[in-house]
Amino acid sequence: MPVTPRHRDTGAAPSRRPVRAAARPVVAAELVGPLARAIDWLPIGVTAPFALALAAIVSPGRDLDPLSALLALRAAALLLGAAAAFALVDAMTPSSGALPVPRWMRQWLRTAMAFAVVAAVWGAAYTIAAVRLAQGAPLPLADTALEAAVCVLAGLAGAAAAVRRVGGRQAALAASALLGVLLAGSLFLTGDLSPWVALPGEKTWGAVHRGWLAALALPPLVLLAAHRDLRRSGR
Repeated sequence: MPVTPRHRDTGAAPSRRPVRAAARPVVAAELVGPLARAIDWLPIGVTAPFALALAAIVSPGRDLDPLSALLALRAAALLLGAAAAFALVDAMTPSSGALPVPRWMRQWLRTAMAFAVVAAVWGAAYTIAAVRLAQGAPLPLADTALEAAVCVLAGLAGAAAAVRRVGGRQAALAASALLGVLLAGSLFLTGDLSPWVALPGEKTWGAVHRGWLAALALPPLVLLAAHRDLRRSGR
């Protein structure tokens, strides 16, 4: 009497299983090397020396005043934010459905690595500016770093949203353009509404930086929404 097997091989490809929560830290650590090689570091590599040079050569031949230092550090933050956007362009996005690692993990790792690198560059620029400051001149690290963090995260958030719709470097260029539009718009704000307080000693400095602190919450929310898996969110 022939025996009928209970299960037959249908020839179907095995389904892609999600990465288990317990294995995620291990998988993420293993991805750092390959993603670091896959990221387009050229824009950051070109921008970093320029950002450092801004802090080093502005107002040459004399002690640096706080206004010049702030302008140099703010310009460096905006340039680094635009350059960091290129790190989120993922050439594997069209075939991400075939990968065992979810898109959100890859994109968050890209975000973290790009932010860490540009933060280190901006920190070096701040150190150069602080060393050159005239004796006793104020340059609050926490408040200036807050401004820089918002600028860099805004560039990353813009790129994260753009790569869902646009492929290649066009997404990063769109994010850079958005950052430029935001900067241009902010320059039309004057008085107490301006986010670019000229000197730490001004009476509006504290209130303005409370506004920067509130603005810091927005880019992570955009990143959280934009880094979702494309297949489940329908882009």
